[in-house]
Amino acid sequence: MRTGAARGLAQVGLHPNTLTVLGMFLTIGAGVALASGRQAWHTWTVGLLFAAGACDLLDGTIAKVASLETRFGGILDSVCDRVSDAALYIGAAMYFILRPDDDSASPPNLTMALLALAGLVWAYQTSYIKVRAETAGARGHGGFWQRPERIVTFLLGAACLHLTTVVWILGVWPLATVAHRLWRARRTAAMADAGAPAKDDLQPRGAAALLLWRWKRGGVPFDIHAGVVILMLIFWDAPAPDLVRRLAAWWVGA
Repeated sequence: MRTGAARGLAQVGLHPNTLTVLGMFLTIGAGVALASGRQAWHTWTVGLLFAAGACDLLDGTIAKVASLETRFGGILDSVCDRVSDAALYIGAAMYFILRPDDDSASPPNLTMALLALAGLVWAYQTSYIKVRAETAGARGHGGFWQRPERIVTFLLGAACLHLTTVVWILGVWPLATVAHRLWRARRTAAMADAGAPAKDDLQPRGAAALLLWRWKRGGVPFDIHAGVVILMLIFWDAPAPDLVRRLAAWWVGA
């Protein structure tokens, strides 16, 4: 079905790079909708993210079926993905700064805003470790919290009006993926330094397997892990205490 749609779009002259940029602007719109308040989350945010996801699925397929794959296309796709990531996380942070659904006198929730921005750091680190490791002749892929999982978390959290749950999850949990990729990069870089080929299937074992997440997509452990995240996003409206503000007040008063 996706291949058929891609062929049809290619026949009408739609270039994959155009679709890549369109997906970026749609995701920026979803980020603006996140910042604007709950009334837009399950309508505009969800709708725009679905449309952006369709663009993300089809741009590469169009490039393949129409023989339009280029090096610049891959670079543009990565750049647009990073801008899209920033739009969602900054949109979430701005929601907790502006507090559009609360009384106008409510101060910004510094804790939630900082967690959202921390999530952006982990998202960027996840991508950067992989690219930097491959440049050095090592491997830095793997881990649970890759880009599709992060986007689905935003989409489902917005649909269920549980943005605080999204921020808690993405502000903390993806640290395991960052650690996983650093572990893999360290081990494979050591192999490269020793003159041995880096292994693509290298995985942590024992307790490290639980902490760093060794399982690939499609397996039972992955599905259980994903199921736990989905249940949290649907049924848990996480609290939003401003711990940073309380700590700052204690520090000033101490």
